[in-house]
Amino acid sequence: MTVGVFGLGRFGTFWAGLLSERFSVLAFDRDPDIKPPHGVRRASLEELGRCPIVFLCVTIRAVPEVLQVLRPYLDRETIVADTCSVKVLPRSWLLEYLPEHTPILATHPMFGPESAKDGLEGLAIMMDPLRLDEKQAQFWEDVFAGFGLTVVRMTCEEHDREAAYSQALTHFVGRSLYRIGLPETPIATRWYKKLHGVAKQCVRDSHLLFEDMQNLNPYASEMRRKVLQGFADTLKDLGDNLELQFLEEHHDGCTE
Repeated sequence: MTVGVFGLGRFGTFWAGLLSERFSVLAFDRDPDIKPPHGVRRASLEELGRCPIVFLCVTIRAVPEVLQVLRPYLDRETIVADTCSVKVLPRSWLLEYLPEHTPILATHPMFGPESAKDGLEGLAIMMDPLRLDEKQAQFWEDVFAGFGLTVVRMTCEEHDREAAYSQALTHFVGRSLYRIGLPETPIATRWYKKLHGVAKQCVRDSHLLFEDMQNLNPYASEMRRKVLQGFADTLKDLGDNLELQFLEEHHDGCTE
């Protein structure tokens, strides 16, 4: 079986290499200078569109443009699967820009090259078979499970609601901690070391991805408001009125 991958950025290169362990993989990227990983062959859009499935490994905001570029080359039965970190908005684009007969699979691998460097066992992938019959959905669920992944079927709405905390919150806090410059110290506790690790890990992803997971997830804004309110309430408990006033002013700006 041949699998297509559109996009050879950091994640796309990793994903294409992973899939090549089980399938013949063709990859396309609009940058002609990007080389595919070992075992993956660069292909034209025509070749990509003839694959039984094409995974979109592009920035979230690029999905509408990519769908319009790819659509004329898709065979009738080719499955289009996205790998975006948010799901509700990409789902609407997939349904809007692809023909009604095109099978669609929404996925979100909850990991990347860095978090998967020690293996995939126990890592999760979300999937929502939007326009797949149960036989097709089960096939891909078995494929993902065969890599050692924990497959979680949920709707795109459920994903974004939960990912606003499980992912967007982590990156929001991690980048905020990185900005203040957490100091190294020989008396660091285990939990401080974990915070340090979160801060370092989050900034390895592009700022574009950070912006998209915060701004394109419909539940992330409310999460950030609750985080700021939580800080404000904690400062209030401490009687830290100066800091409380500063934070509440910024909190008010966030809710407008």
